Amino acid sequence: MIADKREIFKSDRYRWIYVPADGGKAADVASWSGVPRPVAEIIAKKGIESRQELEVFLNMPLSALLNPFGLMNMDKAASRLADAVERRERICIYGDYDVDGITSTAALYLFLKKLGADVVYYIPNRLEEGYGLNNDAVSDIASRGVKLLVTVDCGIGAEKEVEAAASCGLDVIITDHHQPSENIPKKAWAIINPMQRGDTYSFKSLSGVGVAFKVIMALRYVLRQRGFFKGEPPNIKSFLDIITLGTVADVVPITGENRIIVNHGLSMMSGNNIRTGIDELKNVTGMGAEHMRTSHVGFQLAPRINAVGRMGSSDKSLRLLITSDRAEARKLALELDSENRYRQAIEREIMKETFDMIDSGRLAEKRRGIVLYSKNWHPGVIGIVASRVVDRYFRPTVILTADGDAYKGSARSIPCFHLYNGLQAVSDTLLSFGGHKYAAGLKVAPDRIEELRDRFDETVKEALTDDDFIPEINIDAFLDAEDINMGLLGWLSRLEPYGAGNKEPVFAMKGVGKHSGESFVGKENAHLKCCFEKDGAVFDSIGYNMKEYKDLMAEKGPFDIAFTLTVNKWRGEENVQLCLKDIKRSGGPV
Repeated sequence: MIADKREIFKSDRYRWIYVPADGGKAADVASWSGVPRPVAEIIAKKGIESRQELEVFLNMPLSALLNPFGLMNMDKAASRLADAVERRERICIYGDYDVDGITSTAALYLFLKKLGADVVYYIPNRLEEGYGLNNDAVSDIASRGVKLLVTVDCGIGAEKEVEAAASCGLDVIITDHHQPSENIPKKAWAIINPMQRGDTYSFKSLSGVGVAFKVIMALRYVLRQRGFFKGEPPNIKSFLDIITLGTVADVVPITGENRIIVNHGLSMMSGNNIRTGIDELKNVTGMGAEHMRTSHVGFQLAPRINAVGRMGSSDKSLRLLITSDRAEARKLALELDSENRYRQAIEREIMKETFDMIDSGRLAEKRRGIVLYSKNWHPGVIGIVASRVVDRYFRPTVILTADGDAYKGSARSIPCFHLYNGLQAVSDTLLSFGGHKYAAGLKVAPDRIEELRDRFDETVKEALTDDDFIPEINIDAFLDAEDINMGLLGWLSRLEPYGAGNKEPVFAMKGVGKHSGESFVGKENAHLKCCFEKDGAVFDSIGYNMKEYKDLMAEKGPFDIAFTLTVNKWRGEENVQLCLKDIKRSGGPV
């Protein structure tokens, strides 16, 4: 993609960003693959230029997963784990309380159990212990006869805690995927992290559970080479449902290895051999036998698994994933559903307070970066609230709540602002911070909060222009009326699974007219129903939460529309439906 080829269209609410594919490459893809022109454009922009690459992209074979021993130190880690299994040394898996950490713990625990290993697990209480290794936990684990401690989805920054573990006689293997600082745990037996300096593993976007899966792959190989298995070794494909849960929940890019894993994991969750706990969790959400997509995992399953960890202990979520007892799974799934409703009620209350603060103080007008705080807000939901504020006001946002003698915060950002760099610019006001471009955590002393508020706002102002605060819609291709049919939808389904890094394609069509009068339906008449027409073709359309478009839709048109494509099933018939993202008066680039 070449920046100066970008086309920008403005509506009343969004900037539409369109970067055309190289015309020659798109035409080449269309000619040798037989895919429709819009799909060829999408494929060309993904950098796929050969039949072999397209074959892997469309079919996602497990054989395309990379060799786990490409990760630095994997041979050493797998060999030590294999020794522990063979010697019946007690192994402790130390996880994190979010979905990525819970699934990492569950997958490695279940695999080691299948091997007959002496294995236990430990997940810290979010409110009492906080994130990552802590010395009290290390002492407790050592007292239980553990010889090998394996961290999952954490540990890369725990230099002192790993030293303490080593002094207690524990060998420590770190498996993590977070960006390391300068000081990594030198006393660790081995560190597995694709982000560490010197690691040449080509796919850097694994989740924590993705790294854990690579450890499982490597351990199985080493034990097989040693002749450990008397019969067939455990089928590691059976763990892909758990790996998929953590991968989708952690919002890592659904590209490369992650896309292959998620594709097979979703298929498992949709089939008859579904894991007992996941099946019961699906049942309490009302999904039943529905074909699973990433949206189901991200918006239905993951929040329920995450709920108990946000409020304190994650034990129920972990037990749900490792149990094979149907009655226990049903009980746990119902409890997680109840916990999630409780979490949602707290979240709604805090969200209303933050919205009221912003609106009453006109902060969205006065500030480019927003910092809000209260000593009464629950620390388990402030990250979600920060995300909701960004969604509504499109401002980099920090939400803080009391944590002992300090204030603990969660921060979220918009595409144009690198949050970690922004916090680094004001780091002298902070006690600590960490994170990445879009999300971060921080601590600040109470008497520095006002200074942080002003400095953060100034940092955001200096980094961005006015246009950066207009939300963007990225257009994948412009369609003509003749392009839209069930055949195109069939090809689009082969681009799934969608997620970060592989978004559902958004299309645009210029100069459409209204075929019939529009209506607003649903709760509070929030959803737009209408039929658009172009070149004699009529397109049924739905726009969710588009009440603000009522005045625009009262006009005659013509309009330019941005939309995704879906199948509308009605009385046994299937038809293409446009799912509207934005509507603007017809016009060219600005």
